[in-house]
Amino acid sequence: MPNKKLTLKTPDEAEAVFYEAFSHCDTDVMSALWADGNVVCVHPGSGAIVGHANVARSWAHIFSNAQPPAIKFSVEKRLNSDDLAVHIVYEEIGAGGDAVARVLATNVYQKYAQGWLMVEHHASVVPNRSHAQTIQ
Repeated sequence: MPNKKLTLKTPDEAEAVFYEAFSHCDTDVMSALWADGNVVCVHPGSGAIVGHANVARSWAHIFSNAQPPAIKFSVEKRLNSDDLAVHIVYEEIGAGGDAVARVLATNVYQKYAQGWLMVEHHASVVPNRSHAQTIQ
């Protein structure tokens, strides 16, 4: 079944939409942000989830019964070409109270006829910000 896709003009716009959907637990926008085909998502502590339907299902599972998290993110490094963008991103994800997960993520976006879509998200927990600051 074809999924309606977003029309995003830049990788930075796609990045902003990703974190907006994440912070609002919006399964529809999250699904529309991902390209079809062999996309890959690795959530912290999980294995590789391959394929649009599986990735969308994984986000729907994460969002089910979840309170929208407070997310701060900063792009630590960008590697962009005409049709591919790789962003190394430092995330701080608050789940209420003082608990904050610190995550280092690689987000990959590809340009299609209609615009930029996500093709990979790989995230892992890091103990503190100093790990992200070592990126050159």
